[in-house]
Amino acid sequence: MEQPNQIRLSRRDFLKVSGTVAAGLAFHTLPQWAWAAATAAAPASSGKVLIVLFQRGAADGLNIVVPFNDPIYQKSRPTIAMGLPGRDKGVLDLDGRFGLHPSMAPLLPLWKSGQFAVVQAVGSPEGTRSHFDAQDNMETGTPGVKTTPDGWLNRSLLSFPKRPKSSLAAVSVTPRLPRILRGEFPVTTFTNMQSYKFFGGMGEEATFDAMYEESIDKLLSGAGKETRDSVDALQKILGDGPQKAEDAGYPKSKESQSFFQLARIIKAKAGLRVGFVDIGGWDDHIQEENRLQKGLGDLSGAIAAFYEDLGDQANDVLSVSMTEFGRTLQENGNRGTDHGHASVMMLFGGGVQGGKVYGKWPGLEQENLFEGRDLQVTTDFRQVLSEALSNHLEVQDQTNIFPGFQQGTSLGFI
Repeated sequence: MEQPNQIRLSRRDFLKVSGTVAAGLAFHTLPQWAWAAATAAAPASSGKVLIVLFQRGAADGLNIVVPFNDPIYQKSRPTIAMGLPGRDKGVLDLDGRFGLHPSMAPLLPLWKSGQFAVVQAVGSPEGTRSHFDAQDNMETGTPGVKTTPDGWLNRSLLSFPKRPKSSLAAVSVTPRLPRILRGEFPVTTFTNMQSYKFFGGMGEEATFDAMYEESIDKLLSGAGKETRDSVDALQKILGDGPQKAEDAGYPKSKESQSFFQLARIIKAKAGLRVGFVDIGGWDDHIQEENRLQKGLGDLSGAIAAFYEDLGDQANDVLSVSMTEFGRTLQENGNRGTDHGHASVMMLFGGGVQGGKVYGKWPGLEQENLFEGRDLQVTTDFRQVLSEALSNHLEVQDQTNIFPGFQQGTSLGFI
């Protein structure tokens, strides 16, 4: 059986996709960037790296970083509320006011060492409860504007003081190019880097090389070279170290596999500057307790192992989580929660001033809720991302990254 991300193209296929390569899964974005790829330099040291994790489905921030002492929280969730520290379903106390879901115990060492911070009551100023619209807002970085053609993470790469040259500068561990990374800057996309290769061996590689070398169109030639470079770079990395996440000390989960692959690229110093991981399954309308326990356990174990795996390079790697919106304060009749408003963002490694909950807590009183039912947004998600870009990646000019957004008072988490 042909594996995902294996590149198998006929001449007609190559001309038809015009740079969208690898059987529709491992591909690069199209527009003006492609011709420039032909002059790309060899991979260089990664330096500072930003990893963005999208918890797709709307993660319940109130049961992730829990206001456990608030009687309104406990009353609003009679069956799914987390308990007080040390009790049944008890949270992991962070600061006497907020606590982590007990499944997130693997992250406590990062919290205690100051490498893990949380921003509470954060989200988009748009109040939509549509997954599609809310994800679009978060990924384009232009809430309420439906015509934005590209993603803020792709635009950030174009705003670097010195444009990254490596074919692995931007990597998305996803089956298809996510909205957040669509745009002019080339992106390497795969679910399994071991399968990101030319199907059919040397003969297929030679055919692919001949097709793009013969092309007189700069778009096709550039796209071909960019794909060839990324295949070569990843195959070289595969020759070193453990081949499976479990062999490198990661727990067995799909989340671990994603973070393990990014760690291999970072440790190889292949020029990675931004990475993206997409984790679904956070739409907890029913039986939230069991679903959240597994999801948070798998994610926490993967992140903890990722930073352990990075070793001395951990301080160069900042990871930021985001989700399209939070969940309702009140649980529903199915032991779950419905679409809400504010949630949490988590930050790891990379010079984080951790061991602290950031953001203004609005309270859960009726008069303080959004539309009388949801946690209010007090921190625009773009504030968090803009500080990450400016303080970690030194991207100061963000006019084109978050157009129309005016930064507020710095949260100071880096």
